[in-house]
Amino acid sequence: MADREPDRRGFLKLATCAVGGGVGLVVVAPVLKLLDDPSGKITVTTPTEPIDLGAIDRFQIGAEPTKVEVIAPLVKDAWTAARNVVLGGAWIRRTSPEKIEVFSAVCPHLGCGVGWEGKQFGCPCHNSKFAVNGDVVTGPSKRGLDALPVQIKDGRLRVVWVSYKLDTDAKVLG
Repeated sequence: MADREPDRRGFLKLATCAVGGGVGLVVVAPVLKLLDDPSGKITVTTPTEPIDLGAIDRFQIGAEPTKVEVIAPLVKDAWTAARNVVLGGAWIRRTSPEKIEVFSAVCPHLGCGVGWEGKQFGCPCHNSKFAVNGDVVTGPSKRGLDALPVQIKDGRLRVVWVSYKLDTDAKVLG
């Protein structure tokens, strides 16, 4: 009988650890899943359809670039939906009756706001300068201003809002 006592104790220790480990997994597994769940998922959706920026006639041929806000009619996340959300700004330049150039007002270097300085675009954060056609002139920016896809439909200017990764040579979707 004395020989069997240590085996029973060993079994009870092992069984207790197994039950405790199982209870621990039951508690920890949902927590880990909750923490990991949003990673890799798109939780906020912005429009992929072109956004109306107004009548094409409001942009004069040969005039200086005009800055406009790009406003999404609807932005959704996992819980809510918001209407008329400002996504950012765009610089618009009309070079001919049929041709319009639209550049994001976000500096491709580190994301500061780009302004018009009379003859060129300028970023006040790190002094990047961009030609009127969006090409980089000077500064740390590795690429020119990001052109946004444009459509003209029924006399209205429509733009697709696209965000690119910052501080890269090539345009890579962000």
